[in-house]
Amino acid sequence: EHEKQHQHQQPKVHCISSDVTNESSVVSLFQQLQTDFHSDSCDLLVNNPGTMVPGPTSELSQKDFDWVMKVNVTGPFLCSREAMKQMSASQNNNNNNNNNTTPGGRIINIGSISSQSPRPHSTPYTTSKYALQGLTHSLALDGRNITTNNNNSTAAAMITVGIIHPGNVMSDLLTLEEIERRQQTKGFLNPQDVADCVVTMANLPYSANVLEMTVIPTRQPLVGRG
Repeated sequence: EHEKQHQHQQPKVHCISSDVTNESSVVSLFQQLQTDFHSDSCDLLVNNPGTMVPGPTSELSQKDFDWVMKVNVTGPFLCSREAMKQMSASQNNNNNNNNNTTPGGRIINIGSISSQSPRPHSTPYTTSKYALQGLTHSLALDGRNITTNNNNSTAAAMITVGIIHPGNVMSDLLTLEEIERRQQTKGFLNPQDVADCVVTMANLPYSANVLEMTVIPTRQPLVGRG
């Protein structure tokens, strides 16, 4: 009986494929969310863009640069725009979070410490993560005070926007040689470590915002000398 109750309480995961670099695809994605979940809005968006084209700047093409920017910056912009439309239009987005007493939502972007301490031969990726940090700050300003109009009434909504800067995270973007090298000198975060940070931010009320969070392996030399 306990096992049945536990299974009943498990959250459901619903997967929808979309091209975040394509505007019409993103618009359709958020429309489908409303249809599939019989809801007027999304209350939490996590933008986790991740692509890179490494190499010396002199050897990179414009196509390489544009692709990384489209995935890592344009994608989060388009998704955030559509999410903010729904979050600001909804009368009450907080049914799943008892901490919230006002309409609104939360956007969490996954950045990188590359926007604080770049690596060599990473121009497109580093540029995109700096841009994502700027996008986060701009969205946070725009989301502070949004007026909603529902049922012929006007109310204030709060959309909070923050960014997490992870350090080394085990990823299939890295070669086996690079993984071994970093493991010996700096170590890695587990993806779950980053997910736990997302959950922490998501559980805050909309009146509180973690604008930026940095999480790194303890041995990663982001700060200090020697």
